[in-house]
Amino acid sequence: MAAPQSADEWKLKGNEAVKKGDHAAAAESYTKGLEVEPDHAILLSNRSLSFLKLGKLEEAAVDAQRCTVLRPDFMKGFLRGAMALRQLGRPQEAMELIKRSPKDAEIEKFAAELKPEAEEAEKKRIASLGGAEKKKEEANALFKKGMFEQALEVYTAALKLCKTPTDELALTIRNNRAGCYAQLSDFHRVVEETNFVLESQPDNAKALMRRMQALEPLEKYEKALEDARHVLRLVPGNDLANQMQHRIGKVVRDQQRNVGGA
Repeated sequence: MAAPQSADEWKLKGNEAVKKGDHAAAAESYTKGLEVEPDHAILLSNRSLSFLKLGKLEEAAVDAQRCTVLRPDFMKGFLRGAMALRQLGRPQEAMELIKRSPKDAEIEKFAAELKPEAEEAEKKRIASLGGAEKKKEEANALFKKGMFEQALEVYTAALKLCKTPTDELALTIRNNRAGCYAQLSDFHRVVEETNFVLESQPDNAKALMRRMQALEPLEKYEKALEDARHVLRLVPGNDLANQMQHRIGKVVRDQQRNVGGA
């Protein structure tokens, strides 16, 4: 029998080894296939499974997470990555990964098992923090529950504990307050908060996107368009900024034509 040549041929050879329970041989075959085709998502997923079985957890997590980037529609990449992260004692990361997975009964079962572990680990992490960082995390938890007014109060308390108004943590908290104001439709306050952040960090993509979205309902179309273009320079292909650029660009062009024709 001829030696495998293509990535798919190596995949088949690896699959045969898996059926025999020989995950070391399987991983070796999948690796050979990835040398032929480095971005073969299924090979990455399969090698991740073999690495899991061999106790090579870091390698399993890396392969699986690469698979999810290449094939966000493929559930097994998310499941195997989350399994590896869980075994590595990183249940919060596993939970964040699993949340991005396509819907699937196996994923939902795993997520239900993982959730209490992730919540307990998160509680311990927050308890180990102090001062402004701890308050920020408490506010983040409220934000995730949709309790935006309460989160805003705790973010404000956290801000008062920061060493300076413009240190990294303080600016992150400002950005998070902007997120609360956005949820509460207080767009003027969103702009105030993001302006403050962008004075110190003019390329802060999150602040730019929040300001961009707040400027539209305030009918500051040209400024919103500027922010959308800035985001696209920083993050080419960003869907939100791209949609905004097309939508607001048309509004701005129409306004300019109306002024020119007056």
